[in-house]
Amino acid sequence: MDAIDWNADATLHVRDDDGSEMQYNFTKLGHGPLRDLVSRVAAMSADERARLVIDVAGGKSLNVQEIIALAKQEGIA
Repeated sequence: MDAIDWNADATLHVRDDDGSEMQYNFTKLGHGPLRDLVSRVAAMSADERARLVIDVAGGKSLNVQEIIALAKQEGIA
């Protein structure tokens, strides 16, 4: 994400690790602006956020490392 649209529509998911390495089930945990979801994830413990993914409108998915990097960049974490 070169230019971050902090107001972009986004969805927070948790990955169910009961599947194989190639296939996971995801459960929706929340929906809202990217900034709110990044802030929410940054406030969690490392264990709580271990299997989280944020899907951003337009087809971009952010893994935990990318979420935390964005939070630090923005001063949220």
